[in-house]
Amino acid sequence: MKNLFLQIFIFSMITPLLAQTINGKIVDENNSPLYGVSVYFDGTTIGTTTDNDGLFELKLQSVPNATLVISYIGYESIYLNTVQSPIEIKLKPSSIVLKEVILEPIPFSRKEMLAVFREQFLGRTKGGKNCVILNENAIQFSYESKNFKLAAFSDEKITIRNNYLGYNIEVDLVDFYVLYNKRTLSNDYLRGSYFAVTSFFREIEEINKSYDKNRVASYLGSFKHFFKNLIENKWGKKEFILFDGNFATDANLHFEISDVNNMKLIKVKPKAITTNIETKSKFFRSFNVLYNNKEQSKIIFKTSEFYVDAFGNHTHIDQIDFSGEISKKRFGDMLPLDFEP
Repeated sequence: MKNLFLQIFIFSMITPLLAQTINGKIVDENNSPLYGVSVYFDGTTIGTTTDNDGLFELKLQSVPNATLVISYIGYESIYLNTVQSPIEIKLKPSSIVLKEVILEPIPFSRKEMLAVFREQFLGRTKGGKNCVILNENAIQFSYESKNFKLAAFSDEKITIRNNYLGYNIEVDLVDFYVLYNKRTLSNDYLRGSYFAVTSFFREIEEINKSYDKNRVASYLGSFKHFFKNLIENKWGKKEFILFDGNFATDANLHFEISDVNNMKLIKVKPKAITTNIETKSKFFRSFNVLYNNKEQSKIIFKTSEFYVDAFGNHTHIDQIDFSGEISKKRFGDMLPLDFEP
């Protein structure tokens, strides 16, 4: 059974615009200023915190077309798709939502479930293995025996130190689950995994010359690298080769690329609506991909069009699935959306 991996950064596009300053004030329900509120563009290194007066300021060389996240412990997070400075936000206390009571006991130990979480979320690459979850006790689990579904959640942000790429990352785990074909946590019966997050990247302050080299290594052969090459029409044995079935093919025969609002609109040319025998799900097109003449992957498009920005970040993430080598790069190899090799 092929492991289909789907990851989602809640919002994931970067569009360079004119430099500007974004500022604002964050208060509580009584209009009192809140100190230490996190204000950041999702999936980037661009962020700050509020001061004693609840004020913040972001000076930007380029304005990301990513969601601005405003987050504070004990309060509901705010997500702004459109940002107009100055920003004035009143945060509401989080309502306590009781998790659904699971009557049946979870048939696995916490140690086993944490091992699955680390593998499926962080990955088994050098990047994944060199990540440390600093508040691992915050992660909780549930299990649905009817669907063979292991889920993880956290009531607080997960803090990850990536010693391979040189980032400290705040992660809001919006959703995470792993599906199996029977009551087991064995990879032999793994059907697929999924996670959705918002995240903020901070550079680790210690100087380490290997960080830059490792970041490039994580980027190469990634789906971000693939989509950047797609919009630049860059193919070859040392890059990516696209296959239609078992035969190498010209990407221009399968994709139409046009400029729309500083991004690239990608239209997948139709062939036939196909059903995946393994998952019984319909998809629009699928292609095999070979990177650097050795890393084999498969990409399934369940959409006929999507957008890609100048960094290789793409939309419709929940409708584009990966398997093979490209799917092995999980959060442990994730780079900020504004990363350039």
